[in-house]
Amino acid sequence: MKNTQNFLALDFGASNGRAIVGSFDGQVLKLNEVHRFENRPVYMGKTLYWDFLRLFSELKAGISEAVRNFKDIESIGVDTWGCDFGLLGKDNSLLSNPVHYRDKRTLGMADKLKGFFTNWDMYERTQAQIIEINTIYQLYYLKENKSPILENSKYLLLLGDLFNFFLTGELVCEFTNATLTQLLNQREKKWEKFIINKLGLPADIFIDITEPGKIIGSLNSEVCDELGCRSLKVALPCYDTTSEITAIPVSRENKLKNWAYLNCGTWAMVGLVSDCPVLSREGFEMGFGNEGGFAGRYHYLKNMTGLWIIQQCRKKWMEDTKKEISWKVIDADTFRAASKNVFIDVDDYVFEREIFDMPSCVLKYLKNTGQDIPGSIGEMSICVYESLALKYMINLKKLEKITGRKIELLHLVGGGSNNRLLCQWLADASELPLIAGPQETTSTGNLLAQMVASRTAANIDEAREIMINSVELNYYLPDKKNYSLWQDKFDNYLKILSLNI
Repeated sequence: MKNTQNFLALDFGASNGRAIVGSFDGQVLKLNEVHRFENRPVYMGKTLYWDFLRLFSELKAGISEAVRNFKDIESIGVDTWGCDFGLLGKDNSLLSNPVHYRDKRTLGMADKLKGFFTNWDMYERTQAQIIEINTIYQLYYLKENKSPILENSKYLLLLGDLFNFFLTGELVCEFTNATLTQLLNQREKKWEKFIINKLGLPADIFIDITEPGKIIGSLNSEVCDELGCRSLKVALPCYDTTSEITAIPVSRENKLKNWAYLNCGTWAMVGLVSDCPVLSREGFEMGFGNEGGFAGRYHYLKNMTGLWIIQQCRKKWMEDTKKEISWKVIDADTFRAASKNVFIDVDDYVFEREIFDMPSCVLKYLKNTGQDIPGSIGEMSICVYESLALKYMINLKKLEKITGRKIELLHLVGGGSNNRLLCQWLADASELPLIAGPQETTSTGNLLAQMVASRTAANIDEAREIMINSVELNYYLPDKKNYSLWQDKFDNYLKILSLNI
């Protein structure tokens, strides 16, 4: 084996993207960020689009920086968020910019589909969470509105597959991302023809499923000529959340415990890893579902709002003040401010699609629920962060109820793992030891999948052990003297917002 092997992860998140080279010296995997960029959607003609053309340009810039700074790149891998897609025409050209899942076109679509089958019937057939932003609702909107884009489409490519197509010319459909369409039978790993035919969707646009952890092709000559680089192998990682879960640093000792994970980025997910899809009526009614995992595993989880609300608040605060407001400043303001014990349901639909003025949206929600109004950025941030911690606490309790097992350890990964206050609050509120990090878990999962694809690691367990030996983690123990304080907050939170476990 060479002294050092370099793998390039191109990681697209909902708010930003990054190109990270993972350098493996035979023992330790070192992460080197070579390019970072903002992922800013475009609102045009009452529709919210992803700026796919600019994102593809940023992807190529990331490849250029990687090959310029590192002599040899073993392979590259692209991971993206789920649900959204592009449609190719008969000449394999992109017919339209992909539409953002936060666009309002799917509002009410879930109710319309109940005229065809019940949510439980859909859940039994796909084992997936029923979420109105999923691909199925976007496609039915196009079908109902007789979209010429859908009528003239030849192939549907989910976002990661769309990037891969324009890099390699290969048509693939990555399994873990496909499970978010709500159109795939996860047990059989086949498209659910009953649902597709019942809705009158064109069945021939769906491509056969490909498992992640494989080499799918190489950079095409057009990309190589433009970038002035040799043809690089392209591997297939998982979609971003599954990449994140794949890289959770669970030690051999902790594998024996009943552990759960919390992915906290723009979105958040709480769940556990399973050998097969979990089909539970109680879990279905609580909003849990399954997603495909790496190497034949499945993730039983509940999607929630993550840092989206506070991210949008920060954006508006900077627009209003015309100043840069760093997360460090926001965290310091939060630490100094006093809690007003006011709460929001972070999963309320009013926050999900607010893209212009999130602070006003929060204040309106508090007013409508008869609560005090925060008077500063710090007080507003406490409201959001406490509400996040309490919503996560609800769903951890629900997970215990569904499985009948007490959770013993919580792994928190993603951008939220950097927020020490949120991590400690969550440990205190749940009375669970919490392991936070690493921050770049999604990129790391992407890199680990490439190491398996290239046979640098024999399997994902071996690759994960390499990662565990390569990162620093933060450990949080619950402070028992704060538990009664958080229990009071939790009781008030449930009462004010009329929520239950």
